[in-house]
Amino acid sequence: MNDPKYVDVKGIKTRYFEAGEGEPLVLVHGGAFGSHSSAEDWEMNFDTLSQSYHTFAYDKIGMGFTDNPLSDEEYVIGANVQHLYDFMEAVGIDSAHVAGHSRGGYAVTRLALEYPEVVRSLIIIDSSTLMTPPNPIYDEWDRQAAQIPDPREAMRHRITSNSFTGEHITDRYLDVCLEIKGLDKTAEANSKMKSGLVDQFKTDLVAKQKETHEWIMDGGIKAPTLVIWAYNDPSATMERCGIPCMQLIMSSVPDSEMCIINQSGHSVFREQPDAFHDAVNNFISARTEG
Repeated sequence: MNDPKYVDVKGIKTRYFEAGEGEPLVLVHGGAFGSHSSAEDWEMNFDTLSQSYHTFAYDKIGMGFTDNPLSDEEYVIGANVQHLYDFMEAVGIDSAHVAGHSRGGYAVTRLALEYPEVVRSLIIIDSSTLMTPPNPIYDEWDRQAAQIPDPREAMRHRITSNSFTGEHITDRYLDVCLEIKGLDKTAEANSKMKSGLVDQFKTDLVAKQKETHEWIMDGGIKAPTLVIWAYNDPSATMERCGIPCMQLIMSSVPDSEMCIINQSGHSVFREQPDAFHDAVNNFISARTEG
């Protein structure tokens, strides 16, 4: 995963990676405004997937090295959806397979509902954001990490807490996460969220979840859909999120499947990359061959 590019997306300078040929595949990471998450969450997958697809991974609005929202009103989940659509348009993607993790899973699902013409297939990965209100366990992990003096070990603790093991946390990944955390734009986004915009975000999200579920149950998703979930996810647990997501999607989307991967926490694509790649490849190839 090398040579990042930048593109102007409706006034938002957006960082992304692009490689490979064939069917376009867009990878959408998770994370909140001002978090350490970025396109490089996919460091263990991007090169492998780009051997089979024209693969894109970008930093979402207000995250990674992409600009923050242009107004306080845009610190809502819908800004992620619109930025994704506008990003695809900016880099010339007419339609693609889209795979989203966590809050990225919500973004790709809404993309499939709002702009069905641009989604060839939909892949939802461990998305509590699609299913339930924000989980307070993240606040507890943040409090624990704040007690660790070494910033690198604090970051490691935060990521490990949401993992099956910490073995997937590479030195390079920690370097990138810490670099993002140290950016002025990251501090600005965090300050805005803590000053009251987090309440705006949560209120809007809960309303949008209800709307999204009703839209799905009304048959709004037209694209073939794959749900991938980690059996051991500490935050988006199978009981709280995974099974309800399976029931929501498979009862409403005729061409849908679910893959449950064992011995993995929230970032299943990092902890079990081979199983993740097999699930994605098998799903897409079955719908594109012939």
